Order: sequence, then structure tokens, then C-alpha cells
Amino acid sequence: MMKPLAVAITVSLALLVVGVAGCVSTEGSSGVRFRVVSKPGGKDDHYGAKYLALNIKQQLRHPEVINQPIVVTTFVDLNNLAESSVFGRILAERVLNELHKAGFTVSEIRKGRDIFIREELGELILTRDAKEALSRLNARAILAGTYVVTVHGVAVNARLIDINSPLILSSSAYDLKMTDELKKLLTGESPF
Repeated sequence: MMKPLAVAITVSLALLVVGVAGCVSTEGSSGVRFRVVSKPGGKDDHYGAKYLALNIKQQLRHPEVINQPIVVTTFVDLNNLAESSVFGRILAERVLNELHKAGFTVSEIRKGRDIFIREELGELILTRDAKEALSRLNARAILAGTYVVTVHGVAVNARLIDINSPLILSSSAYDLKMTDELKKLLTGESPF
């Protein structure tokens, strides 16, 4: 027969395991408590934007970046870094919103992805024009992201990059299950 203390500990541990299975509440390096969504693209997380923003914040190695302007670029197709889609544009908009809600200082710039990145040996790098535009905004970092369509869905990758060095300040990656809506956003077929 179990003693009352052993029963209480067992029940508490079981409840803890059940509670942790869905999400984790944690304290970031800035001292701000935030919820880490365990599954991107859930009911309240269209296209994984909330997951991505909170993951970027959780993985941030330089917490002072939260208080310095960052810029979010359109997510581009990994197979053709000069191309995007409605999905890439809406994901950037949603991530910008979620980063702002997570406490980041976000600047908006609508110059288009062409001035920000160019492909060099298969990698994304900032152009000279982009560095100048970002420095006028006093931006510390830029969030650049890619996506690729897979057999079962879409793989999304994002990096928060220091604009004055090749330093990656944070990163996040996740997969979204393919849906009819997602297919339409990727192909541009409307209505979405």
C-alpha cells in the first residue's frame, strides 16, 4: 500500500508530465516569461509564426538585441533564393507581428527582398545596399528565412543575423504539415 506522501508525489509528477506535454512556460534571458509552443502551426499559431518568434527569443544568445531594431525579410524558396510566394510573404508578416508581441523592437522596411539578399555559392548574404538601408534604421539584426516544399509539408528555417558580422544571433526550424490552404499559398492559387 502506498503512503499518502508517495501517492501525492506520484499524482503531482503525472500532472506535471501531462501539463508539459502541450507547452512549456519558461523565463528567457531577458527575465520575461513566455510560452514556448511545442507544435508549430497549431490552432492559434498559423503557419508556425508564434512558434518561430518564441523559439528565436528562447535561443537568443545576445539578449540586448531585443531592445535594438531588427528587420524581418520575406521568406524565400530554398530551391530558388530569388523567389518567394504568398506563403513566404504572409509568414514574414505574421512573424513580424509575433516578434513584436514577444517584446522585440521591430522596424518595417518595404524595399523588397532584392536589396537585402543575394545568392553567393548557395548562401544568403546581405548586399551593400541592404547594409546601408539597415544602418539608416539603426537595425542591429535581420531575420532571414527560407522554406522548402517536402513530400509531406513545408520545412521552414529562420536565422536572426547580426548585420555587422556573420554572427547568427538565433535560429529556428520547424515543419508544417501540408494542407489545401498551404498548397494554395505556395502556388498563388486563390482563394486562399
